[in-house]
Amino acid sequence: MTAIQMTARIEDGRDMKNKFHCIDKYLTNNGRFDGSDFLYRKVYLINAILTIMLIICLFFVVVDIVLFKMYTAAMVNAAAVFLALLTLIYFKKTNKYKPAAYISVAILVICLASFFEITQNKHYAFYWLSILPPITYFLLERNAARIVLGLFGSYMLYFILYNSTTWSPAEFDAQSLFNILGATLSLVLMIAYYEKSRKETWAELNKTIVQLVESKEDLNLILDSSAEAIYGIDLNGNCIFCNNSCIEMLGYSDQSELLGKNMHRQIHHTRRDGTSFPTDDCRIFRAFIKGEGSHVEDEVFWRADGTSFDVEYFSYPQIKNGKITGAVITFMDISERKQKEAKIQYLNCYDTLTGLHNRRCFEENRNKIDIPDNLPLSVIFADINGLKMTNDIFGHTAGDELIKKSSEILQQVSRKNDVVARVGGDEFIILLPNTTGENAEKIITRIKSGFADAHIEAIKCSISLGLDTKRSPDQSLDEIIANAENAMYKDKTMNRKTINKDIIDTIIETLHAKNPGEKQHSITVSELCSDVGTALHLPENDISKLKRAGYLHDIGKIVLDEGILIKDTLSDEELEKMQQHSAVGYRILSLFDDTLDLAEYVYGHHERWDGAGYPQGLKGEQIPLLSRIITVVETYDRVLNRGELPLKDRKLAALDVIKNGAGTQFDLQIAELFVQMINSEEV
Repeated sequence: MTAIQMTARIEDGRDMKNKFHCIDKYLTNNGRFDGSDFLYRKVYLINAILTIMLIICLFFVVVDIVLFKMYTAAMVNAAAVFLALLTLIYFKKTNKYKPAAYISVAILVICLASFFEITQNKHYAFYWLSILPPITYFLLERNAARIVLGLFGSYMLYFILYNSTTWSPAEFDAQSLFNILGATLSLVLMIAYYEKSRKETWAELNKTIVQLVESKEDLNLILDSSAEAIYGIDLNGNCIFCNNSCIEMLGYSDQSELLGKNMHRQIHHTRRDGTSFPTDDCRIFRAFIKGEGSHVEDEVFWRADGTSFDVEYFSYPQIKNGKITGAVITFMDISERKQKEAKIQYLNCYDTLTGLHNRRCFEENRNKIDIPDNLPLSVIFADINGLKMTNDIFGHTAGDELIKKSSEILQQVSRKNDVVARVGGDEFIILLPNTTGENAEKIITRIKSGFADAHIEAIKCSISLGLDTKRSPDQSLDEIIANAENAMYKDKTMNRKTINKDIIDTIIETLHAKNPGEKQHSITVSELCSDVGTALHLPENDISKLKRAGYLHDIGKIVLDEGILIKDTLSDEELEKMQQHSAVGYRILSLFDDTLDLAEYVYGHHERWDGAGYPQGLKGEQIPLLSRIITVVETYDRVLNRGELPLKDRKLAALDVIKNGAGTQFDLQIAELFVQMINSEEV
């Protein structure tokens, strides 16, 4: 094939394509109806029928006049041409399908009725009846088609019955053959067109179904990928869909366990407190009863295993064609969030250590109790004694125990309507509504009784208390609290010595209870130190200090485990702990006015004359004199009470230790004096 021939064929193909494009454009009203429009094929048919009717009827006008000399039939066909042309023009200009469809069917019905009126039963004219039903059903809605065909059928039945008596058998001639062939061909074409439309419709429908399936799969994928649980219900409250998060959160294994089930009875049947939850009160149902959305975060849903969880949910009505068909609910498990919120709320109002109201909560809520109905309103201000020392010596764990123990005692003696608050590290306030000063004094007595035998570690629990009472609404609660606080400080000041002495005595008693040998050691060292001080002709004041320091020199051992106290040989770690006791003793004694003057001597009683001691490594006369005396006496008594030899042999061994350490471990003069003193006692 030559290039010229190929070019010619391409041009012919283009011409053909252009021709078909022009026809398609004409039959779709200049392309205003395309394949995506459901009226696309109907528009095609209307334009085709009207155009064909226009052409055929025009053709029959000529045939009826020239061939068959049927002038009346020619007039009917001419009328049909005129009506078809007007309808075409109307449809092309307005694009209004429905009027055009009804007019087209009406023209066809009028033409057929007129045609049958003229031809009667001649020339097999009734064959044209076969084209009306498919065209009518295709163009009109089903009910309208039934009415049109019913009326036309009734008319034709009347027409046949009325005229059949005058009819002679129809002749089979050229016109008959033309009617049969024309009607048959029209019917075949109409059926073919109907089949083509059906296939296109099915193809489009299948495409839509595939798209819907894909959309549904995509939607399910999106729903199942969501961390939020989602489910839908119909107007009866039955589940119509749910995503994976919903299934998992509610503790089910498959959606079949929820689909079709009433979701209120399944997961929302009971309130948090265990009471029944009526459907009428359910805010989810408001979504389709009242057509309004709901947002709830104070309810619970119930799992498959019967447990509940805090939930936040949103419920919205599902609307289709303007009518509510159900609701869609999204929800989340907010149990952890609720716990955190409750914890934050608790921390905002309560002290985490004692469980009592904190200062913030006390200040925010005291006005609720400061009302005339609660007068007289007594206030007790309390302050724990020895908390700082407990923290410093025994650690903050022991300090916390002291605070908790104190708060427990305060709570135990308080009444149901009393308010106990921790307003500082070691300070508490008790508000006593409807309580006179006399009755408040009784409560103070009960508090003191509760503290009488309370101990934490080696600390005797004690508390200082102050009281004042508001008797008139005119009095300021701030003033009453301030008065109670001042009374507390007065109590603390007046009883300071007694409190301090009790603390020291308790520490020593506890230490001696751990190791009874420590008590005798303290007494012996105290007495021998006094004797050495006298032998050195020290002032009475120094001898008194020396005697007291000798008794308290090992008070720092209170922090050691009982096992370390009774061991003769210590590991390196245990030895390190043991060597800290002089520093601990210094801290204890420094906290109290009555023992502050002894702290320095206790701190240095393990220093050595040669500087190899601890904790500071002092040397020679850098070491306080009283500390040097305690060192000699304390060492002698330790060696004296070690082992199972007879006392005489142990004394000789103890004196040998002092003699051998003179000038290195001990002050030479004090060591010699001490040996002479012990030897003179034996004589």
